[in-house]
Amino acid sequence: MSPPSEPPVVQSAFSWTGFYLGANVGGGFAGDDSVGMHSGDAHLGDFGSVDVSGFAGGGQIGYNFQFDNNWVIGLEADFQGADISDSVSEGGIRTSSKIDWYGTVRPRVGYALDRTLIYGTGGLAYGHIDYKASVGGVKAIDDDKTKVGWVLGAGVEHAFTDHLTAKVEYQYVNFDHFNAGDSALWTKATPDFHSIRVGLNYKF
Repeated sequence: MSPPSEPPVVQSAFSWTGFYLGANVGGGFAGDDSVGMHSGDAHLGDFGSVDVSGFAGGGQIGYNFQFDNNWVIGLEADFQGADISDSVSEGGIRTSSKIDWYGTVRPRVGYALDRTLIYGTGGLAYGHIDYKASVGGVKAIDDDKTKVGWVLGAGVEHAFTDHLTAKVEYQYVNFDHFNAGDSALWTKATPDFHSIRVGLNYKF
């Protein structure tokens, strides 16, 4: 008589519930901030656009809760150091814009296919923008602001082990607008950009 076969090993389903901490790296691109110069109430003309792009990297922390088998909700906060910038020279006016750091606080809603999570996200964005302009080589605007705006995005995250996950994420970040300069010379800055980044998380 052959010995009884051992029962197959049943692996427990992966759960996304829990806290996590991680890091990310990526870049911003395709910003579109038209430069329209004003003096007082007079519109002096349009002088190109600063279409910011560049590098960003930082970290994130968050919490997920999985329910009804496949649905996942969570909250994530991140902070990035950045060099997302551009400059344009037109009509004797040189304008530059640089986002040197930013962060977001976002709920996430996703659908889990076991160890793969597809999600959408959106919420609060904040960042520091350094905006400058010169006329004929003479500094005319030197302004920097910490602005609050909004972010929308989506991503895919996969758990390679019970603790290590990796993600690819798209975001659109918009810091609304602000008036850079003073009454003698000013422009309405509208800093925004698209972002694609990859990240690693450790799930506790």
